[in-house]
Amino acid sequence: MLAAALCAAWRTPNQTTTMRTLTIFTLSIALLLQAGCGGDDGRPDDLPQLYPVTITIIQSGNPLEDALITLVNKTPATYGTATGTTDASGIARLRTYGYNGVPAGDYAVVVEKRVTEGQTERTMPDGAVILVGGQLFQYVEAQFTQESSTPHSLTVTNRGATETFDVGEPVRVFMRAIPE
Repeated sequence: MLAAALCAAWRTPNQTTTMRTLTIFTLSIALLLQAGCGGDDGRPDDLPQLYPVTITIIQSGNPLEDALITLVNKTPATYGTATGTTDASGIARLRTYGYNGVPAGDYAVVVEKRVTEGQTERTMPDGAVILVGGQLFQYVEAQFTQESSTPHSLTVTNRGATETFDVGEPVRVFMRAIPE
């Protein structure tokens, strides 16, 4: 509707140039405000209400840094997973499809920490330096890395959730070699 008014103002022959410019400017600002500040934050229409979820991961009594946490919804849902990465304190704040929070529901808690070791630097023809080769290792016991075997679960309510999970003793399991 504002866009139509903007076009009409442009074509109105009886306005002075200053009045036409002022009208177009005012309608343009209104159009921008409607598009950018109208409460639409770009979220998908079917994204359910999200609630804050904070998870702490410990391993052998210590915070586990750089672990990837995935919450897998136990019931079929449009938005069935949420993810986060732990900081130096072992804490992660979960997000669903890039938005802070997690829909209410029951989730399996999957934890992984993958590290690539032994990479070498290679300088490309354009001068960029990349890492190549090496070996990929998993640093969390296998039972915690799969939805079907993890013993950890979490219920998210309309109050959100805060929980601490222990992922056992440190391991270093070879996963695969990375080609150069």
